[in-house]
Amino acid sequence: MARTRQAGAGERAAGVAVLALTTLLTASGCSGAANPVEGASLPRTASPSPAAPMRVVKPEKLLSGWPESTSGTLRDQAQQNTDTFKPFLDGEATSEVGAAYALLDNSTTILVSGVSGRVTDSKGSLDKIFAALPRLSDIQPIRPGPMGGEARCGKGETQDVKVHVCAWADNHTIGMVTQLGSSGFSPNKFVQARSQIERPLT
Repeated sequence: MARTRQAGAGERAAGVAVLALTTLLTASGCSGAANPVEGASLPRTASPSPAAPMRVVKPEKLLSGWPESTSGTLRDQAQQNTDTFKPFLDGEATSEVGAAYALLDNSTTILVSGVSGRVTDSKGSLDKIFAALPRLSDIQPIRPGPMGGEARCGKGETQDVKVHVCAWADNHTIGMVTQLGSSGFSPNKFVQARSQIERPLT
């Protein structure tokens, strides 16, 4: 009985998280249109992209051992995010990932979405991603970490759920890390997650 209650609570928490993210997306009319965004005029902190081709993979566990979420709805949302990145590539995607991870109590969820291929305009790709999320605030360029390229983060709150979104783009990959819930968030958490998702092709 206790396990049933715990599972039910987890499903409800996942449902709230998805509702929060869906509200954030649908309220903004997520279309990928290239509109000006707050972060576009801020100082850039870009680093050289990796010289070798890269791919994206699904980690078995994320960060310090977060297991993959059992919520199909969360996985579907992560995959939908992935699908919106494919038109930004010059050609077909060579790999893709869309997955969700959650703390054991489901108080916080992280969605990871990414594609690999030929990226000819990393800055323009981020412009399009964040233009589709105008309800986010405090959009700032951040250091992308050892993988290079460009990265930005923003935050919001909807349905009483805190939302943090970080996205990156380099010459080979485009991706996003979205955290929903009460756990603390920092750019370092994004860099750690990205390092688990983006890997050399060989």
